[in-house]
Order: sequence, then C-alpha cells, then structure tokens
Amino acid sequence: MLSSAAVVSTLLHEMVHLWQHVLGEKPPKRAYHNKEWAAKMQRVGLMPSNTGGVGDKMTGAQMTHYIIADGPFQQAFAALAASGWKLNLESAMRPGELRRPVSKVKFTCPACGANVWGKPDVLVACIPCEQKMLAVGVASYEQQVA
Repeated sequence: MLSSAAVVSTLLHEMVHLWQHVLGEKPPKRAYHNKEWAAKMQRVGLMPSNTGGVGDKMTGAQMTHYIIADGPFQQAFAALAASGWKLNLESAMRPGELRRPVSKVKFTCPACGANVWGKPDVLVACIPCEQKMLAVGVASYEQQVA
C-alpha cells in the first residue's frame, strides 16, 4: 500500500501536467514528458525518473518520479502531516461486500470436456464417461454461504 506522501506526490505529478497544459509554453506531443514538465517537477520537489531510480532519464513517454529529499514537496507535506491532516481515500481497499451465492455454475467433465450448467449444489455426472462433473472456477456452494 502506498504511503500518503506517495499518493499526494502522484496527485502533484498530475497537477504539473495540468499546469503545462494550461500555462506551459511547450505543450508535449501525445503522452510525452518533456523538459518543461521535468523542470517544473523539480521546482515543486519531485524528481522525474523513467524508472523511479536516481540518475535515470528525466523525460520520455513513460515516467514516474521520486520525492526530492528536503525539497519543497517534502517540506510542505511534512508541515501538512504535522498539522494532523490524514489522507482519507474513499477508494481505499475494504473487505468485499457480502454477495448472494451464484444461482448457476458451469460443470465440466474431466474426461471428455462436456459442459452443463446447473445450481452450485447439484451433483452432475457425465453418463458416457461415468465421471462426476466438476464446477469450473467457482467455490462450492458450502464455501460460498460460509
């Protein structure tokens, strides 16, 4: 899971794109991160990097960044965190919602590959192969309702 500083720095990265689009002198072609964008990133305290590592390319089509130690972003974020501010993302990972068990599942014969659909708790057999057919890609009914 990303730290709050990492999430906020990504938002700032995207804001630099917006700055360049609205106020920049040299808008990039397509998804390219150019020198004007890279210079602004450094001024706000983020170092552009094509891999996230120190000393890597600062311009290109696919870019990321890292936070410059004691730079403007790091200082501003430290002051924000010291004020008691907390990142509260509504899209943060949460336990999954409870769902009803599925009403139909696909069963496949392990011998011949024949398929049928039925309720998850039904027992299905392939008569020509004399094999019990198995539910495909679904937990058993007992596991779903547990």
